[in-house]
Amino acid sequence: MGIRLGIMFGGRSGEHEISLISARSVVSAAVAKGYEIVGIGITREGRWVYVPDVLGFLSSGKTEVTPNCGPYCCLVPDGPRKGLWVEENSGFQRVPLDVVFPVLHGAYGEDGTIQGYLEICGIPYVGAPTLASAICMDKDVTKRILREAGIPCLPAKVVRRHSWERSKDAVLRSLLDSVGFPCFVKPSGSGSSLGTAKVKKPEDLPSALDKALLYDWKALIEPALTGALEVECSVLGNDEPEVSIPGQIMPAREFYDYEAKYVDPRTKLLIPAQIDETTASRVREMARRAFLATECQGMARVDFFVLPVTGEVYVNELNTIPGFTSVSMYPKLWEASGLPYPDLVGKLVELALERQKNSWKHVLPIAGEISHQGD
Repeated sequence: MGIRLGIMFGGRSGEHEISLISARSVVSAAVAKGYEIVGIGITREGRWVYVPDVLGFLSSGKTEVTPNCGPYCCLVPDGPRKGLWVEENSGFQRVPLDVVFPVLHGAYGEDGTIQGYLEICGIPYVGAPTLASAICMDKDVTKRILREAGIPCLPAKVVRRHSWERSKDAVLRSLLDSVGFPCFVKPSGSGSSLGTAKVKKPEDLPSALDKALLYDWKALIEPALTGALEVECSVLGNDEPEVSIPGQIMPAREFYDYEAKYVDPRTKLLIPAQIDETTASRVREMARRAFLATECQGMARVDFFVLPVTGEVYVNELNTIPGFTSVSMYPKLWEASGLPYPDLVGKLVELALERQKNSWKHVLPIAGEISHQGD
């Protein structure tokens, strides 16, 4: 029997709809590779449902997973009987799983929560492990680690929700002494630019912080770089990652917000990026270093700001479950680098199995180890 690949999609984040679009492309590629697909939909409220005809559902144009999509299902930490347990009449039926591909963007999917649960259940999964997923979801923590590794990134002021709610006036006074305009305000842990705003004057800062802090308990304030190019690289691998050629985002709007990414057809992706060979080489090497510094494995898309006049390059963020739609940069960069979409999905599955094999941990005490510690 071939590999049974569980595809998780939907989820509790604001990127629920995008997850379905990404999952449709992943399922089509996985079917082309000969995998047997097990559909696991997650509603906006967090209910798990087994979707028998997953390709039919995702191809139907539906934009939301609902409880009516199929019977309730769950994963349980039962090593000898790993798999998806599907509610059936008065009991549960086990559906075996070999690997899971969590096509879940944003909170409760890209932030280490589902990765940790899959670890507990003993099921290999595509993408970054628990620690790396949590690190890269939190832009503040990512910056700290990048700075420690000597990788350039933009400075940021951090505003925590509890401080903002308790003493807005004091926080604003402190910020206005050190923040320049225009600037960007964004949630520390959110994706697809949800909650992000470009702030051009001081009086707009409070409303931008209110918005960002709806999506996370920390908000970042970063300088806006005039004339910066938005460049991205795709990274693939475990201990010895490979890096794609760089691509460039040409947003149709003032910045690369949610509408520019997914709605406005005027946004363009340029492959390769319009940067010189020396800068492209630096970008690729910084992408590899950032991937390793944040303990990533499997895949990540590394986003940069490049200032063509000065040659400065800054890492913006790492996305551990990047978009997988037909127009998403991560797979398009690999296609341009010589790896077609179906082969990319196959490689990611191989990397998931490889990582589980190589990352085992000894957790059982050696006989007599404890009793002889005091001898």
